[in-house]
Amino acid sequence: MTVTSDREFLRHVVIAELSAGEHEISTVTADPAECRAIGERLGILLVEGLTAELQLLRDLTGDVNMVGRIVADVVQACVVTLDPVAQHVDTQIFQRFSGRDDEEEGDYEDPVEPIIEDRIEVGDVIVQNLALALNPYPRAAGAEFEEFDDETGMPTGPFAALAGLRDDAEK
Repeated sequence: MTVTSDREFLRHVVIAELSAGEHEISTVTADPAECRAIGERLGILLVEGLTAELQLLRDLTGDVNMVGRIVADVVQACVVTLDPVAQHVDTQIFQRFSGRDDEEEGDYEDPVEPIIEDRIEVGDVIVQNLALALNPYPRAAGAEFEEFDDETGMPTGPFAALAGLRDDAEK
């Protein structure tokens, strides 16, 4: 079986090169083209830089545990004004990889990523964890929702029409 992917940030690690019981430390950095592609995938304006410091540990069962830190500078659109909002992301990462078919995940355990053809893919896991660390509602400084129209004094928010229907029904 050949591993192919259309992902924008591929970083394969051959686990046979990892000695059982020893940590391997590596730094993974996205180049400018990868940063652009990651930004498109995540639906954000810009990824200015992305670096991950990783420690890989292959245990005696053949599973690999990855722990580390992701650091990125991103720019997202403000949810109110759509102005650019810069964010510095600094988050921890943990992922377990297993090649065993009988591996079952607990109800509260994070998914186990597969080992395919004696390789693990750490780049996509990094992007997934970056997505989780992003501010889901970025706001520019001073940005506020306008709740009332200055001219009419009527509510203008997204639920203004529904509030009007509720008020009419109560009369």
